[in-house]
Amino acid sequence: MKKLFGTLFIVVIIGFVGYFVYINYIMDVIPKIDVEEEVVNIDEYYIYGNHFNIKGDLKITDINYEDIALVLYNGEEKVFDVNDEKSGTDISFTTSEYINEGMYIDNLDRGIYYLFLKLTYENKEDKEKPIYKYYVLKNNTDYNEVTYYTLSKYNNKIIINSDEEYGTFMFKVSENKDNEIYDITIDPGHGGLDSGALSGSYKESDFAMNISLKLKSYLESKNIKVKLTHDKDDIPSDKTMDEYNEHGRAVIPNEVKSKYTFSIHINKNVSSSVKGIEVYTPDNINYDFAKDIVNNIINNTDFGYSTNKMYRVSDGVYTHNFTEAEVKSSLNGYKEKGYKAYGVTTNSNYLYMIRETGGYLTGAYVDDSNPDKVGVNPYYNSNIGNESYLLELSYLSNSSDLNILLKSEEKLATLIGESIVKELAIEK
Repeated sequence: MKKLFGTLFIVVIIGFVGYFVYINYIMDVIPKIDVEEEVVNIDEYYIYGNHFNIKGDLKITDINYEDIALVLYNGEEKVFDVNDEKSGTDISFTTSEYINEGMYIDNLDRGIYYLFLKLTYENKEDKEKPIYKYYVLKNNTDYNEVTYYTLSKYNNKIIINSDEEYGTFMFKVSENKDNEIYDITIDPGHGGLDSGALSGSYKESDFAMNISLKLKSYLESKNIKVKLTHDKDDIPSDKTMDEYNEHGRAVIPNEVKSKYTFSIHINKNVSSSVKGIEVYTPDNINYDFAKDIVNNIINNTDFGYSTNKMYRVSDGVYTHNFTEAEVKSSLNGYKEKGYKAYGVTTNSNYLYMIRETGGYLTGAYVDDSNPDKVGVNPYYNSNIGNESYLLELSYLSNSSDLNILLKSEEKLATLIGESIVKELAIEK
């Protein structure tokens, strides 16, 4: 009995010592921030590619601030600019107007961070010492907690939720110990029974697979983790790959938590005169990356920009969302087949490898309405999405393009890889 009491006494003493150290040293190292009574209401936050975005509004009496920013606080402040608008006593803000920009959080050191809105005011009594006011961010969304995995070069897992102390967004950054997390997903277009475009003995699926494998090899040589939706001979010649459900080609990118997806294709047209390179994208993005891919190919091969004018945003860059007519057409025959209608809108990207890999941000709609007939994308409503692009690397129906393609597979893979490596090195 004396031994038991002795052990309990030691445990109690250790507890008091630990608490004393925490109160007198750790809390001194990371001072607590004094926050204002007003609260920022957050109605949307998401991660697209490898950028975190958040939108909110705040009602205060004094909107004559000199500066506004978001800060991640862990004893020191990591500051992020925001775009703000004022109306009366209301302030609304967003981190970016584009879904593929915003707060770059991959390079955060491991630890716990708190997110605040920080307003800076002029100090009329001492202009050398501005007045800072901090506001907590209240999460009003349906996404109470999400887990994001950074690029493998940082190898971190970030849990985002709301903490109990401040009641604001909290980022818990720790080491990622899951080996099945990837940076990039490459989708070789078509395969198996579906050979895609044909020109004589040439198959789109063969070119797409060859270029995809070469691109994978190039990226891996740069220490980038790459996942293929399918490898050579994975799909039997009399089968096609599932698009949805577990391990479906549009589901894999989110299963492996990749940041970017590239679907590789070769085009075809009824007119043999149509030719050139096309990169298809989501809408509401900064197109710089897409333009860089296209320009790198055009400047270093004999290919030209596509002569196709439909859905063109700029030379070689295209965005195709459903039109009103296409929305209506996509649901034709559903009632007769006993299908339930999907929530297709003009915010939905027409290409499923862009649409369904980007969650709600790209208008994904394949929910559980027709699980036995179509399948289910369990990530259709996710607020974490892959930044996805579909590359049409020339036209098989154009003899000039085909001749260039036959000698350019390696070069195309390298040029696309160079643009990807360049993009991943950007830290915003």
